[in-house]
Amino acid sequence: MKQIGTKNLSFTQRLQIETLFNAKISKQEIAKIVGINIRTLYYELKKGRYEHLVKQNSFWYGEKFKKEIRYSAQIAQDRYIQVCQNKGRNLKIGKDFALVGYIEKRVNEEKISPCAILGEIKYKNLPFTKISKTTLYRYIHIGIFPNIQLAKRKKEYKKVTIKRAPKGTSIEKRPLEIKARNTFGHWEMDCICGSNRACWLVLSERLTRKEIIFQMKDQKASSVIHCLNVLERRFGAMFKQVFKTITVDNGSEFSDFKGLEKSSFGRNSRRTFVFYCHPYCSCERGTNERLNREIRRLVPKGTALNKFIPEEVQKVEDWVNNYPREVLGYATSGELFEKELQKLYC
Repeated sequence: MKQIGTKNLSFTQRLQIETLFNAKISKQEIAKIVGINIRTLYYELKKGRYEHLVKQNSFWYGEKFKKEIRYSAQIAQDRYIQVCQNKGRNLKIGKDFALVGYIEKRVNEEKISPCAILGEIKYKNLPFTKISKTTLYRYIHIGIFPNIQLAKRKKEYKKVTIKRAPKGTSIEKRPLEIKARNTFGHWEMDCICGSNRACWLVLSERLTRKEIIFQMKDQKASSVIHCLNVLERRFGAMFKQVFKTITVDNGSEFSDFKGLEKSSFGRNSRRTFVFYCHPYCSCERGTNERLNREIRRLVPKGTALNKFIPEEVQKVEDWVNNYPREVLGYATSGELFEKELQKLYC
């Protein structure tokens, strides 16, 4: 058999060595079967060496444990990977400890993603070493940022069948310009539920990604209409220009189609146009769904939402609106929303 020499072993070869070594096969025979020289085998056995406790029962001394030297393919493989990671050029961030501290603080304390932090550094021209998004995530994965643990998401897709029509005006009749996201004043609305009856009403503006959150005691249509009445009084005569349309799903809380559109200032006055997504098509409210995921980072599912005081709800809303977003050139939703309001008032 051809000798491999000092070439790096594969994980499969290490597993083969582990099986043979633990079966008490001689080292010369193992090297011959695996196809490596005896010196390489000795280095490999040292790399994956560990002590294993073997239980022994004795009539005179009872239960005893004996230490036995064994070889683990996984330990050897992990050490090999660690050595490989330590090779190569110097880190691009050099000794910029201020950058490491800044990123770790924003990720752990303010729940900002590493990608958004890099964009913010570039957008505000902060005095840190410039690195790419790919480099930053690679450094996180190899342990350069030991205090950052990235969450892993699993997506589940379910095939559903649409069996009922929308409760109001279908999204099919919504103007096409809204889908292009070139105009201001088009919103999406949904509810975030907790472990009890209380929930939050969340409105998301499609162009600026502005988020407005209302705390509701229950998930009823009357509670939603009450929140819109409060919002209408807050913006006054500007409401129709700021809230031109609202897109919702077919939940029972949005079942009062006429109540959602009717203005609280007059009997026959319309304050906005409401459009309903197709059933089971949450992607038609993509902005709202995406921002709801960010709220869930601060308020996980199963949280009792009635325990939040108004100041805490406002803090969550401010966090979402002050988040630097790649889709906005790393500006914040709050900044862009205020600019759009200034255009209306001018």
